[in-house]
Amino acid sequence: MDDLIADLDTSTFMPVEGFAVRLFPRGSGMGDGLRFIDGEDTVLAEFSWWDNVEVTLRDWTLDDVPLGTSQEPFRESDQCWFLLIWREGEDVLIAESDDPGEPVFERRSRVPASAYLDAWKAALREARPPSP
Repeated sequence: MDDLIADLDTSTFMPVEGFAVRLFPRGSGMGDGLRFIDGEDTVLAEFSWWDNVEVTLRDWTLDDVPLGTSQEPFRESDQCWFLLIWREGEDVLIAESDDPGEPVFERRSRVPASAYLDAWKAALREARPPSP
């Protein structure tokens, strides 16, 4: 098991209802950004560094979405930001921290794996331009 995950109490991850992967306009010619939200539009995690998401996602399949295992979680970090995503049983766990140096994971979410993948399918459809 990954050392960071081994130190986390996964019972503290809040169950999420209405999970969605949301593309949103960034402005200033940076295209769309991407965030994870719940059914009340509360932001669970945001890929703040990722500009022009809609362009990147056009060529993606479900094999490309961020998802790892407890042995090898998906990891992403940037200045003042760190994210882990991995599957545990029938759930996907999302841990986001404001401190990549010593992450405490202030935001912890538990999403049913089927809802996580369905949300990504919808986002991938949204990112593709309409067929002529």
